[in-house]
Amino acid sequence: MTAWQPHLAFPNGLGTTCPLVERDFPIAVCWAHKSANTTMLKWFLFQTGLLEQAEREYPDQMHLFWYAHTSAQSDFADRVFRALAGPVRKLTVKVIRDPAHRAVSSFLHFVRDPEKGFRETWNQFVEWKRVTGRGVAATATFVEFLSFIRDTTAAGTLHDPHLQCQWNAAQDPCVMQHIPLEELGPRLRALEQLCGLRESPLDALSRSPHHSPPAGRRPWPANAAGMPLDRRSLKSLGGPPAGALLDATTRALVSKAFAEDYAAYDRFYADIAVRRLGHGAAAPEPRRRAA
Repeated sequence: MTAWQPHLAFPNGLGTTCPLVERDFPIAVCWAHKSANTTMLKWFLFQTGLLEQAEREYPDQMHLFWYAHTSAQSDFADRVFRALAGPVRKLTVKVIRDPAHRAVSSFLHFVRDPEKGFRETWNQFVEWKRVTGRGVAATATFVEFLSFIRDTTAAGTLHDPHLQCQWNAAQDPCVMQHIPLEELGPRLRALEQLCGLRESPLDALSRSPHHSPPAGRRPWPANAAGMPLDRRSLKSLGGPPAGALLDATTRALVSKAFAEDYAAYDRFYADIAVRRLGHGAAAPEPRRRAA
């Protein structure tokens, strides 16, 4: 019998993220930036008995802990390949997020942290503004942000995973359960019961310094999608509610910028709509695909 060869299963590698896999743990976690990835890492560390060590050695830097932990394992890459597509696969899950609300979260992170985590992409954005005749001010509107993602995605020059689509062509076909962020709590509880895992403290695990919850220090205009923002104005105003940035124009831009996500994940959100209607809730606004 020919030995299983991971390079045949993943000829182009795994993409920009590496799944969470641990020996003797029955679940593998695929993930995307800005889609509860820190929460899922904390949940994974809790379930595998590594959370206390991670919090002690890398407070508020769970991802650095995981990188150090896995870098010390020479066979980690092979175990990831086998977990996702080997002869005996692990139960593979991935949290997905509504692309429009994920775009709002990414935008606020982008504006709040232009010189640290997003320095290279921010410089690319400012140059894109200049070339496209939008001026050179070190500010961003949500419309500009989405237009930048649309244009650089089409050109193949967008490299920051925080701003790329969630869809991963290598990993997503291996995922057995896609979990919408809107149903994360009950779905994790169901996973814990299915696999005989400990009940995790989900509220505590969900706290993150990266979150941008609405904080109305001053009133936001009803439609702020065209409002130039920088770190100072965000600090003054507080985080806006998503509805202040999402209108017909920006939703259409989101559909084009994140067309792969809508094509891949719309069916999961259609299922949510059906369940909500079954419980007497109002149907959500129809989701828009790229034209």
